[in-house]
Amino acid sequence: MQEALVCFQLQPEETKNMKVVTLVISLLASVASTAIAAPQEYALSKDHTDVSFRISHAGYTMKHGWFGDISGSLKLDEARLEASSVDITVATNSVATNHAKRDKDLQSPSFLDAVQFPTMHFVSTHVVRMGDNKLDVTGTLTLHGVTRPLTLHVITNKIGPSPFGKVQTAGFSATATLKRSDYGMNTMIPMIGDEVAIEIDAEFGVPKAP
Repeated sequence: MQEALVCFQLQPEETKNMKVVTLVISLLASVASTAIAAPQEYALSKDHTDVSFRISHAGYTMKHGWFGDISGSLKLDEARLEASSVDITVATNSVATNHAKRDKDLQSPSFLDAVQFPTMHFVSTHVVRMGDNKLDVTGTLTLHGVTRPLTLHVITNKIGPSPFGKVQTAGFSATATLKRSDYGMNTMIPMIGDEVAIEIDAEFGVPKAP
């Protein structure tokens, strides 16, 4: 028995509809691609960033200090903050406590050993939303030659064009706690506290095109 060959041919109107459908699919794909675009690169604003710490002084007071030489970058995904990442480097010889002798001691091999370990470095590994403007940013901190996990508890202060120059800017406040003994700095524990509280206020801006 001879097999019948059935052919289907689109009519002109159907062809037009198919072209419209194809165009819509292409537009949707383009929108989806934009939505998952790479996070925006930001640079740390040194003039508007502070990294400070406090530590017990024999139980009488909390002694405060800070670091003055900080650099870093941020990859920020505003639509999905949990897809963002941050990389921060702090020069250990920039430690300051308003006391020259103490600052020298902190830079010495008894504490930070700034000559052998000139920087501390934090790089994030993952970000978790903890609320509307709260994030837990977990990563690794390399300090005094030791690398350990550290979580920063972050508040997203503001993201948007800065009134100073209209540069897209992002500002954050963060806190964390570590034990200096975990990083091999055991001098004068427990007279000088082991637990160190860290506070960070950081501002990042999108670099201007050259």
